[in-house]
Amino acid sequence: MRYPVVVHNIEFAGYGAIAPDLPHCHCHGDSLETALQKMAETIVERLDELQAAGQEPPQPGELDQLRKNPAFSGGVWAIIDIESNELRPGSRP
Repeated sequence: MRYPVVVHNIEFAGYGAIAPDLPHCHCHGDSLETALQKMAETIVERLDELQAAGQEPPQPGELDQLRKNPAFSGGVWAIIDIESNELRPGSRP
């Protein structure tokens, strides 16, 4: 699955990243690269949690629609590609 994420530069505090399609899925990093790396790990963890709870993962939203949300204005968008082999055995993204 390919989840859109938005990253904001937080003045004097690094970078904050959010995956809008996955509730409670956010992280922080000192650099853009670190924030994106942590975001990929956080997405995998969140998908594993959903699977353990017997819930299906939400489908990734349309990037064009997400960009229209004023809450995400000024952010840099990226796509985090999560392959099924990155999740716990038996998981299905």
